[in-house]
Amino acid sequence: MLSLLSTIVTSAVVATVVGALINAWVEGRKLHRSTRLEALRAAIILEGYAIVCAERITEHENAVSSGGHMGALLGHIPDLPDLPVVTGFLKPQKASVADRLLVFAQEVQQADQMARFWWEVEGDEGATQNEATFQAARVGSRALKLAAEVRAAFKLPSRALVFDDFDVCKYLEERVQAKAERDAARAASTFDEFESDEDA
Repeated sequence: MLSLLSTIVTSAVVATVVGALINAWVEGRKLHRSTRLEALRAAIILEGYAIVCAERITEHENAVSSGGHMGALLGHIPDLPDLPVVTGFLKPQKASVADRLLVFAQEVQQADQMARFWWEVEGDEGATQNEATFQAARVGSRALKLAAEVRAAFKLPSRALVFDDFDVCKYLEERVQAKAERDAARAASTFDEFESDEDA
């Protein structure tokens, strides 16, 4: 009788422990899947934001080249949609991605402030539009890099944003590079003027 009671108690304990472990494993799998889904959403939102940035820059360039007959001038950075950051993003290997996702909203806000500065402080419409175009290209390009980091961290499939002949990543990077080259040329010109003033 005692051995029967011992067997029953032992079986009950084993069943309870194994049941709890199986439940924990099932819940862990559900959390893992929902975390990956939220990561995929974040990546797609970032990629969509980069597409919007590229579209607005294209519209701005069309407005400038057509004298305002088509497109629309860009005076501020496109608004960033809310990015999902769930607790599953805070796992040790993925916490840095969560940090960059949360910081990115501040980067977009600072980029918009830099563009608005030219209007609010200087009242220079052209400089405002040029800065807004550059900042939109910069944050759009950054959004694509961040989306790629999210996809890599959560082992999601990669996505190339190429529509026919239009490569969004290349387009945005070209706009950022063009601004850097203009700034370098302007700095060199200013330096040459300074040197010639000193020689005179």
